[in-house]
Amino acid sequence: MQWLIGSLTILTGLVAVGVGLAVASRSVHAARRTRLRVASRTAGAVAGWGVWFLGGFSGMALGIRWLAAVSLWLGWTMAGLGLIGLGLRLIT
Repeated sequence: MQWLIGSLTILTGLVAVGVGLAVASRSVHAARRTRLRVASRTAGAVAGWGVWFLGGFSGMALGIRWLAAVSLWLGWTMAGLGLIGLGLRLIT
């Protein structure tokens, strides 16, 4: 019985790692789309402080989104690895 529960726990851990990759990928894709949208608005604006501010703001927003994506990925991966470790312990 412990072998079955351990196997299911390992499988759940692998699914958690996959979910982490999918969530991070979607977040990075959304960040790139937002950056391109803001960059297109910046290109159409008149030169001045507004362009500088808008360009800096879009770069900062992209960086924050990347950090959030990496944090999400690490969280899901650590949870998955914890479940995999627990499953291995149950099997042995």
